[in-house]
Amino acid sequence: MSRISRVVTFAYFALQLVGFPSLRAQTPSKLSAHLINSYTTGVSNIVAGHPRVLKILDLGSGMLQAVRAYKAGTPNGKIVLRIYTPKSYPITDDPATDATNFWTTVLQPPLNALSASDRALIDYLEGPNEGDSTPTWQSLQAAQWFTGFWTNLSPLIAAAGFKPCIGSIAVGNPPGTPSQIQNYTSTFVPALRQAKSFGGAWSYHAYTINYTTDTGVEYYYSLRYRQFYSQFTSQYPDLADTPLILTEGGVDQSGTPSTSGWQARGTASDYERWLNWFDHQLAQDSYVLGCTLFEIGNPNGWSSFDLEPIAGWLGNYLTTPTNPPPAPTGFVGVATNATALLTWTSEPLNPTTYNVKRSRTSGGPYATMATNVTEGVKATSYTDTAVTNGGTYYYVVSAVNAASEGANSGQVTVTMPNTSLPDVIVTAVSWTPNPAFANNNVTFRATVKNQGTAPTPSGVTLGIGFSIDAGPNVTWSSSYSSSLATNASVTLTANGGPTGSSAWKATPGLHTLTATADDINRFPESNEGNNAMSVNLAISSGPPKIGPVTVAANNVAGFTFSATAGIHYLLQYKNDLNDTQWSDLGADIVASSNAVSVSDDLSGVAHRFYRVLQSN
Repeated sequence: MSRISRVVTFAYFALQLVGFPSLRAQTPSKLSAHLINSYTTGVSNIVAGHPRVLKILDLGSGMLQAVRAYKAGTPNGKIVLRIYTPKSYPITDDPATDATNFWTTVLQPPLNALSASDRALIDYLEGPNEGDSTPTWQSLQAAQWFTGFWTNLSPLIAAAGFKPCIGSIAVGNPPGTPSQIQNYTSTFVPALRQAKSFGGAWSYHAYTINYTTDTGVEYYYSLRYRQFYSQFTSQYPDLADTPLILTEGGVDQSGTPSTSGWQARGTASDYERWLNWFDHQLAQDSYVLGCTLFEIGNPNGWSSFDLEPIAGWLGNYLTTPTNPPPAPTGFVGVATNATALLTWTSEPLNPTTYNVKRSRTSGGPYATMATNVTEGVKATSYTDTAVTNGGTYYYVVSAVNAASEGANSGQVTVTMPNTSLPDVIVTAVSWTPNPAFANNNVTFRATVKNQGTAPTPSGVTLGIGFSIDAGPNVTWSSSYSSSLATNASVTLTANGGPTGSSAWKATPGLHTLTATADDINRFPESNEGNNAMSVNLAISSGPPKIGPVTVAANNVAGFTFSATAGIHYLLQYKNDLNDTQWSDLGADIVASSNAVSVSDDLSGVAHRFYRVLQSN
């Protein structure tokens, strides 16, 4: 995710004599860590797990200590190095000149200060991070600039004896429609081919935004890299096996150090279950060398991201198991309408999948219903829809790791309901005004469908609660008390709230709006767990405003527009105000600050008019 440059305060420590971890094969897992500043106890735990890849930020003594210990115990492991710099380069610069400047002023000096033995420990070099200091995907022209920068920087990295790790691309980028994403990716192909020819890799940042294990959702976030490899397979087959290092990853809602990471978004067990699921997704993609989770070593700078509290678990997780896993615990089965929902809460100790087994007889024998189950954050879960209302089913679940399958859990009994009940779900959520700005009074509405086998009871309120960012209801609808027939829908508008107002006063930022049908359980349903629907709600400080436009000698127009960090904007233009339609100037722009800089080549254009729209 695009975020403000990761400015950290570097602490340097005297080297201490430490015992290096024993020499052992690399872990089968693809998880690892992104190290900043300090060689902590947690870092030593992770190093002792022999991850495939390890990333360090800068070359302070703590980082060198970690690298030495890692390479001593895992000589075939790979080190990725990024050097922080506040430098930035505008699109009006020559990318070849800037690439040389980046090498000679940012990368080369700290590398030259290393001893020969320490220098030999570094495998891959990254460049500018997430487009913080270079043009990237603001337009096709910016993508061409970025490609030119890398096709000039990679040879300098290779000539110095290192492998280029190019891109360092933020999650959600390149942005835009599928065709726009493919156009940006195609522009970057020459840089990818060149890096591959040098034995290098490219770098992407893989974050889950809303903490899901839904591959359909994560295809746009933590698994977004699969979109690029799908394109490579069809259009550029020579790139289909290009090595990829996910040099940042984990949980990140908006890049805010204290509130966006895993510690602010759930429990350690939640994160461990998600990482186990994510690791098994990575295992399906042979081109992925590893993912270095952000971050450990700088708890004061990135408090909600800090891996130290789970570093002991991660070190053990990376260790190849010699014994089968224990039986899962916290196993619960819940009957809903023609569905049995099974959940278990034990954390995976090593890379783990689960087998779900079922019988119609208590005590078995059990038939295996599913294998390789890893889904779920609050609990690992499996939904069995091959059941019949009125029937009774007996379930056990077992865990499987690299050693073997473990023992079955205790049995749970699920008896399906034999009565007809309503089942209300939310199918759409909307609001006015849209887009909404800070301090607007926003009115929410939701469409509710009864997908059950009986109507909702007449005379009983079918309520809707509207909440923001998983908090209490900010408004609600309580005006509908008619019976809602099976398969019928109704749209309900907020008419009240805890303050007496039916509107929510908007606050700026990226929010999650959740609408929950029958939010206080006024009537029984066949499924009480499917009443909520969540959508993203982006609130900017105000409408974007374009500042003065200047035109340079090279006929490139430049201007800035006001923005709110995290909000998506679409820049459009007309060359004639009498034209009926506006044209898009590149893909959506995700603002990283309160001002966005824009450049546009006006070659062959007499005049041009611009406007900016909020697009999320």
